[in-house]
Amino acid sequence: MLGLVLMALAISTTAQTWVRYQGQPRGSKLKLEGTSTLHDWTVEGKLIAGFMELETNFPLDPAAKPPADAKLNAKVEVKIPVTSLLSGTQLMDEVMYEAMKQKQYKDILYRLKQISLKKSAPSGALQFDAIGEFSIAGMLRTNAMVVTIERLDAARLKVKGETAFKMTDYGIKVRAPLALPLKVGDEVKIAFEWLAAQKAEAAKPGEKK
Repeated sequence: MLGLVLMALAISTTAQTWVRYQGQPRGSKLKLEGTSTLHDWTVEGKLIAGFMELETNFPLDPAAKPPADAKLNAKVEVKIPVTSLLSGTQLMDEVMYEAMKQKQYKDILYRLKQISLKKSAPSGALQFDAIGEFSIAGMLRTNAMVVTIERLDAARLKVKGETAFKMTDYGIKVRAPLALPLKVGDEVKIAFEWLAAQKAEAAKPGEKK
């Protein structure tokens, strides 16, 4: 019995707690870039919803020089409404939404599966190798990318990254409007900045915030 008690105490003292950061409605941005036989194109969005949970020992301070082989635990789920992506042209937006089957699959989804500290990174930055899954137009595919996590202040983080995907991997087929002789390049590049923050604690009765 005493052994079980000691074991429970050991687990409780070594277990890490989690800190949750919620995606913010302002400050985030997303850019998609591609090519076509008519012209290169760009689509932008400013809404990246979701959350990120990090253990309290997750490395965020570049000066601390954490070991590259440290085991990191994080939970990340992201949701981007398809209709929040805008090209500046209504016709192109309609073509894009149709190609991405927006009526059936309203969001682009991402879930982190694994993250590790990148062994070689620019001075003054902490970069991570992230492996996760994108769900686009109803198709689920694994993705690997490098992300930078920067602490802005005690409660806010900024996550930056770039990656690319092929539309054919997600079954996306673009139908040219008005019978235009249009062919769209298969590769799409993505660059994003995601702002996430801890939820402010509610004030207790009689307390001023």
